[in-house]
Amino acid sequence: MRLALALMLFSAPAFAAPITGRATVIDDDTLDIRDQRFRLQGVDTPESAQTCQDGKGRANRCGQKAALALADKIGTGFVACEPIETDRYGRSVAVCRLGALDLNGWLVEQGLGLAYR
Repeated sequence: MRLALALMLFSAPAFAAPITGRATVIDDDTLDIRDQRFRLQGVDTPESAQTCQDGKGRANRCGQKAALALADKIGTGFVACEPIETDRYGRSVAVCRLGALDLNGWLVEQGLGLAYR
């Protein structure tokens, strides 16, 4: 019983304390707070230079639109990012919030990204 409990404790992922500060939008789904990169968990957005076609087949800069919308939403507010894991690029994958607003979910709700599982 004690062995099982010890194994569960040591195998559970360690969650880091939230990092809070003014955020800079690096890419549509990547933020920087105090020189630490955060990839927004659970959302996939177009790359900043990516173009998309609208319903009439016209190209638009959907990647740039998403990045600018996120930057406008954050403004000069303080963002708190709760790291979950590290991705293959060394970024912390995190849930980031502006006050009570989940920025990850906000991007999806605004149609600027897709839920990614």
